[in-house]
Amino acid sequence: MGVINQLSADIANKIAAGEVVERPGSVVKELVENAIDAGADVITVEIEGGGTTFLRVTDNGCGMTAEDAELCFSRHATSKIKSASDLEAIYTLGFRGEALSSIGAVSSVELFTKRKEDSQGTKIVFQGGALLEKGEAGTADGTSIIIRDLFYNTPARMKFLKKDATEAGYVADIMSRFILAHPEISFRLTRDSKEVYFTPGDSSLQNALYSVYGRDYAKGVIDVDYELDGIRVTGAVGKSEVARANRTYQSFFVNRRYIKSPAITRAVEDAYKNQLMVGKFPMAVLNIELDPASIDINVHPTKLEVKFSNDQQVFLAVHHAVKNALYSINQVPEIVRSEPPKEDVFSLPKEAFGWEGGKTPVQKGGFVHYEHKAFTPQKPTQAPKRQETVFSAPPKRSEEIAFDFKPQPENVSAPSNDAPLIFNEAPTPPVMGIEKLPHDIRVIGQLFSTYILAEIDGKLAIIDQHAAHERLKFEELKKELANRSITPQYLIAPIPAEISPLELSLFEEYSDKMSALGFDGEVRNDEFFITAVPSPMDEEKVLSTFCELLTAFSENRQEVIDSTKERLTHTIACKAAIKANHNLSKDEMLSLISQVLALKNINTCPHGRPIMITMSKTEIEKEFGRIQ
Repeated sequence: MGVINQLSADIANKIAAGEVVERPGSVVKELVENAIDAGADVITVEIEGGGTTFLRVTDNGCGMTAEDAELCFSRHATSKIKSASDLEAIYTLGFRGEALSSIGAVSSVELFTKRKEDSQGTKIVFQGGALLEKGEAGTADGTSIIIRDLFYNTPARMKFLKKDATEAGYVADIMSRFILAHPEISFRLTRDSKEVYFTPGDSSLQNALYSVYGRDYAKGVIDVDYELDGIRVTGAVGKSEVARANRTYQSFFVNRRYIKSPAITRAVEDAYKNQLMVGKFPMAVLNIELDPASIDINVHPTKLEVKFSNDQQVFLAVHHAVKNALYSINQVPEIVRSEPPKEDVFSLPKEAFGWEGGKTPVQKGGFVHYEHKAFTPQKPTQAPKRQETVFSAPPKRSEEIAFDFKPQPENVSAPSNDAPLIFNEAPTPPVMGIEKLPHDIRVIGQLFSTYILAEIDGKLAIIDQHAAHERLKFEELKKELANRSITPQYLIAPIPAEISPLELSLFEEYSDKMSALGFDGEVRNDEFFITAVPSPMDEEKVLSTFCELLTAFSENRQEVIDSTKERLTHTIACKAAIKANHNLSKDEMLSLISQVLALKNINTCPHGRPIMITMSKTEIEKEFGRIQ
């Protein structure tokens, strides 16, 4: 008996659905592509329950006859191609004829359609691949398709879906690509009756960018228009100040079809070399127009992959297009100073920061910022004036010297512009009992209120108090974080954050994990705010770290999560450690030294700077000529 079986039509339909229809976002993609091919200039997408319980796509395209309305649910039924030769140059977004049959096989579908020249429209009802109803219906010109109970008869597919919020985010992400590819079409997306996107359809890419990414990103782009050997590249790329921590804001199209191409991504990012910080990715929305005969999009059912007949030529066209755009403008950002509103001024005396000459702290976004006038730094008022003598570094003469003596005392400065809105006394290390000290230690004193001088086991030791305490705090935090989460700091004034709907949906899904790393947020009046951050953290790093973590969680990249968690630990330790220019008592210095000596084989802060350098009595006596 043979082992090859002829599959039933029901099973074959479900297999096809598995290839084309993976989630609600796949359904939206296929239906919107059909609407665009039908010549629509107004397309509305409505979803509920993430798109699994209800999904409707309405357009004002050409519509269908009653005969075509029924035939369109048959496998490989399409108006886009008629012969095999048509596959050599595809001008439409859809062409396989699989989408509607696959969707109808795994859901309940109602289709309403009408051509302008017809007096009556048509209604078709399909469920599980079977035609249930066909008849006339009063409907507007164009086509409206309603999908209910997606994957109701394929529980294996259903269990792989994510939360409703995440699935809705994928739908929004797909719609954002259509908006950017077709600014001439008016799109509307609603989720649970709330509007997510609406575009005017006025052919302006600037307005499309504004609708998808917001004002700051729309203003921070450079137009691209370049042609090389019949390949034209148009669109926009972002200036360095709107770079992101991930590639979410990169969209590439070939003949207005959204694609994913590592080669094009590399061409864009190579053009930005030496213009972006490490870990930052440029914003880019580019359309590549070329002869359809020179590309193959019949590679995968999702049509996200393409093959170019000349990969190198496409790479060069994109690379030069982006590079020319970047070098066409002045890349030096302009700093615009503005007077803060009176009600935002924080009434702290400038003397509290050790500065004179007009530096006013201003409360913005839960952090303190400083509006600068002309000023000169002064020494802290509480520190006595002293005559400082410059010493040159002694030559290294033996391995007894642990590190070259290159002290770099920090300048007296006001608090950082991005310091959290909390003003505490500088922390001091806990004092240990002298009887517990494992070494022969005699504290000499402080140098520049920054370095501790001590005689340890017959050697002169110089300890950087900030680096030492930072390392101790870091080791302490590592032990604590092994058993608990990072404590979030809730901000007095939450930080507004322009994130994409996909990133918002990812936050809703992974909010518990984000909270464990000290982040929290909420939507207020359709705007997202970060309400808590790891305490303390630089404001300028908040959004990039926030987005980086969301991407890492969605891609299950544990190494990125671990790396980010370690960086956060570094930051917290650094902010919590005693600073330079902070006076310590002898007991505090003694305690700090003893704790540093208790560290096993560790003599650097978390950033790699040395904690302690030593010099033996022999080396000192050589310097003074006492011995040869």
